[in-house]
Amino acid sequence: MKKKILCIVLIAVLIIGAGVLIAVKNKSSKGEVTQEAAFDIEYSDRLDGVPATDTSSNSSSIEVTYGDAGFTRKTLGVADNSDKRPDLKEESEQAVGEYNVTFLGKNGKIYVAKWTYNSFAYTISINDSRDGVDIDEMIDYIKSTR
Repeated sequence: MKKKILCIVLIAVLIIGAGVLIAVKNKSSKGEVTQEAAFDIEYSDRLDGVPATDTSSNSSSIEVTYGDAGFTRKTLGVADNSDKRPDLKEESEQAVGEYNVTFLGKNGKIYVAKWTYNSFAYTISINDSRDGVDIDEMIDYIKSTR
């Protein structure tokens, strides 16, 4: 009888331990997420001063949300994964490391950066409720995203 109880306790400990390991793998403190997607993402721990508050994923995309500041998104494939923002009339392109990035903005501030690399599409988007960021700040966010 004691052996049965001991076995049940050990099995329960192993199951709980496995659950904790999965949770730790799904969101680490280094800004990486693997969840349901068959790939992972590295991202800035802050966007426009706001820390990452949530992550969501499915088999083809991962999105990191930064409270009311915006999001970072990575999707499988090279289709544009940014939300359509017709208010962003200023558009430019610039090489950032290996990436050819399209920047969208207004009033001299950047709100969206989008690019493709190795069969993935990426978007970093600052919400309209914010004042946007300068090009150097957006480049820092891009460099921390993979």
